[in-house]
Amino acid sequence: MSPQSKSRKKKQGKAPGRRPENNSPYGALLESAAAVRSESWLLADAWASELYATLWLAGSGTAPLIEALEAMDDPAALTALRALSGVGSEESRAAAFAAAEVVAARGVAEPPWYVAGTVADFRDAFLVTNLLGDVEVIAITQERAGVGETVLFMRQPVLGATAIELFSTPDEGTVALLEDMIASTPEAFRDEITALSASDVYDRVWPDVEQFWADGPDEEAEEGLMGEEDVRHPVQLIALADARVSALVPSEYEIPAVSPERTDEVVDAFLASEHGIADVEAARAFARIVTSAAVEQNRDPVVYGPASLTAVLILDVAAKLHVSDADLALLPDIVRAWAYFTVDARDLPRDEARAVWDEELPTVLAEFSEAYADPELVAERDGQFR
Repeated sequence: MSPQSKSRKKKQGKAPGRRPENNSPYGALLESAAAVRSESWLLADAWASELYATLWLAGSGTAPLIEALEAMDDPAALTALRALSGVGSEESRAAAFAAAEVVAARGVAEPPWYVAGTVADFRDAFLVTNLLGDVEVIAITQERAGVGETVLFMRQPVLGATAIELFSTPDEGTVALLEDMIASTPEAFRDEITALSASDVYDRVWPDVEQFWADGPDEEAEEGLMGEEDVRHPVQLIALADARVSALVPSEYEIPAVSPERTDEVVDAFLASEHGIADVEAARAFARIVTSAAVEQNRDPVVYGPASLTAVLILDVAAKLHVSDADLALLPDIVRAWAYFTVDARDLPRDEARAVWDEELPTVLAEFSEAYADPELVAERDGQFR
C-alpha cells in the first residue's frame, strides 16, 4: 500500500508539566501533540492524518519519526504514537502501535481518550448525490469507545475524492447530519438518502483512496495543508479515510468487477434508442469509447454526469484520439444523445434531468474543445476516433 497522510489542523498549545528540549527537532510536534491529549480521540486521529500529509508531501516516510518518538519518555510522544496508530497504511499503523506499547510499558501516561483494544466498528453509512449522480457524499459512521464518528467522503466518478470532512456523530444520528447538509444546499443534492452496507462504501471509496496515493502530491495538496477554507483539500484526511475504509471489509475481500460484456450491452441499447444520429458508426464509436472507459474504471457505463463525461472526453478522446473535422462537427449531437440516453437508462426524472444536461452541455463541449486544441495533447495522440 502506498504512503498515507492527512488531517485537520489542531490547536497549538503547551501541555502542563511538559518541557520539550529547545534544540529538539521534534519540539513543535511534541507541543502540538501535547495539546491533542486534552482533545478527543477523533481529533487526535485528524491531527495524525495531517502529520502524515506533511511527511508525504515532503517525500519522507513515518519510520524515522516513529523511531524517534519511541525513544522518548514523554506523554506527548505517546499521544502522537497512539494517534498515528489510527491513520495511514496497515504497516505504518502497526509500527506506531508497537512503538506506543514500548513507551507505555515504561510507565509513560496514556492520553485520557485512549482505550486499549478498542477499534472503530461500522455502524451505518448513507449516500447522497446530485440529480445526475456526478457528485456523491458518502457518510460513514463508525463507533469507538461508545462514541460515534462520521467521515463525509465527497467524490466525483472518474475524478475521485474532492473533499473529506470529519464529525462527531450527532445524537440524532447520521441521517440527521445529511438532512442538515441537504437543507443547507437545496439545489446541490437530491432529497434522497440511500443506505449503504460496509462493502458498498468500500467498493465506492477505496479506489479513490488508492488513486489519491498513486497520483502523488501536487501544488493543490500543499496549498490544502496551509489553507484555512471550510472545506479542506482531501490530503488532510486521506490517511484517516484510508484506515477507516480499509477496516470495513475483510482483508481477502475483492471489489466486484463490472463485466466487459456490459460495454456491448450498453452500446447496443444506445444505438437502439431514439438517438437521432444519422451517422450510426460515429455514434457507435463514441458510445464504445465512453462505455469502455467506464468499465475500465469499474463503473457502470450509464452512470455519467457532466463532470465525469467531461473527464472522459478529455482523458480518453482529446488526449488519445485523432477525430476528423466531420466527426468533430457531429460530436455535439452525439454527446447530447448519449446524455439523454443515460437519463432514461437510469430512470431519472426525464424532464428535470434533461434540463440539467441542457444547461451543462455547453460547458462540457467547450472544455473538450479547449483540450482538443491543446498542442501538448495534440502531440500525444496516437489513435483514431474510428
